Amino acid sequence: MPSDPYPPAGGGRLPRPGSLRPASALLLTAAAAAIRFYHLDAQSLWNDELFSLQVSKLGFAEIQTALVAHYHHPPLFFYLLHFVLAVSGESAWSLRLISALAGSATVGLVFHYASKMFGLRAGVAAAAVCLVAPFHIAYSQEGRPYALAALLALASCCLLFELLKGSRRRFMVLYVIVSAALLYTHHWGIFVLGAQAAYLLLSNDITRGIKKSILTALAVVAALYLPELPALVRQSGASDSLGWFWVERPGWREWIWITGAYSGTYFEMASALFDSHPAVKILGSAAVVLIAAQAVAHAFGRDRTPALRWVLACCTGTLLVPFAVSFVKPEVFLWYRYTVIVFPLFCVMVGAVMAHTNWSRRTLPAAAILIVVGLVSTVRYFSWSKSNVRDVVNCVDSLSSSGVRTIIRPRSFAPLLNYYTKAPAAQLDEAYLDTPLGQIVDTASAFIYVSLDVPNGIRDYMDGHLLKAFERRYPGEAHMGMIVGVYRQRPDE
Repeated sequence: MPSDPYPPAGGGRLPRPGSLRPASALLLTAAAAAIRFYHLDAQSLWNDELFSLQVSKLGFAEIQTALVAHYHHPPLFFYLLHFVLAVSGESAWSLRLISALAGSATVGLVFHYASKMFGLRAGVAAAAVCLVAPFHIAYSQEGRPYALAALLALASCCLLFELLKGSRRRFMVLYVIVSAALLYTHHWGIFVLGAQAAYLLLSNDITRGIKKSILTALAVVAALYLPELPALVRQSGASDSLGWFWVERPGWREWIWITGAYSGTYFEMASALFDSHPAVKILGSAAVVLIAAQAVAHAFGRDRTPALRWVLACCTGTLLVPFAVSFVKPEVFLWYRYTVIVFPLFCVMVGAVMAHTNWSRRTLPAAAILIVVGLVSTVRYFSWSKSNVRDVVNCVDSLSSSGVRTIIRPRSFAPLLNYYTKAPAAQLDEAYLDTPLGQIVDTASAFIYVSLDVPNGIRDYMDGHLLKAFERRYPGEAHMGMIVGVYRQRPDE
């Protein structure tokens, strides 16, 4: 066995010590920050972000209790956000700060390790794809844990690479810390570490001593995760996911949609679709498929590059296992959201394929397509609206100022609408409708009902028994839209 079982790929020469690689990583991180902090607070908040805000505003000791009882995330992101809000105040910018920082750092880390493993050419190609990928940018501007989880997943896999090379003990300590942090950020961390463990056990390129030390480190990570395990068990069995509007049944079509997301041409977010021309979607998806196919061929073909097999195992293993689990629990695999956690590893894989001389000429057009499509889509992303809540509230405010004094809105979306509402109108929620409807309409000559654009027995009743003076629909392309209606009492007959 060679002294270094994971040498860089032959097509991309590693920079010499003292070269520009650290400076290049910092420059790319700064470029990523310029993109990800641009108009950070421009997008309207969505209900998921309001959940983050509500939980993080709780007392530090209350956050975990609330998450276990009502939500489906580990607590680390919310602990960090708690301190960010305490320092910088409550705003959309503060809510998205952690994600923007994590997304920016991810681009620099993609370059650093792609160049370290496969050569400078690989680092440039990998970082360029990640830099302008609207799928990654979108979640770097979302007040949710996904960008942080993507950074930690990439860091965990990169530190594992150091350990596979027999690196020093400090990498072992960092690996344990980062991997535990990943598990406390998102449940998909289990699949990331599971893919790592499977690769360790199945690979013949790793000495027994290195395997033993890394498996010991994974055992320490598992021990650190034990306090969170009861919460995971409770959350995973708390309710039937088939009734959740955002859960899709698994199927082969999800893999087509993932190629669209990874190419930056198509993905879902909040109440809108980020979509592209069909020809662009086909071109981008074909580029993703070509790169993935050549990565498999190169990793398991004649050259059998160990480092590329490692990247491929971490990337595909983390995707395939939750996809298989989703046939039992569909909420485990959300192609338009959770897969962003693996996207930085896909970028490293792009760089790895580009680094190999025999393959780079064939894959150069595919990588160029991803970069050009990503750049064009990023420009378009900043004129795209993922949510229509601010428009809905502006409509409600204008109606309230016209004399309609009572607002009834979906109970679950009430905090989101109230976040933007400026009118002094009295507000109720659908829980109030447990009492006779007449008790509501008796309080005002007219009232506004803001409802989600889903089958709604309350709205059907009001359509049949009250006078509808106004209605405006705000369509939702990804999940749901909203309807604003003004209802008045029928005159006495």
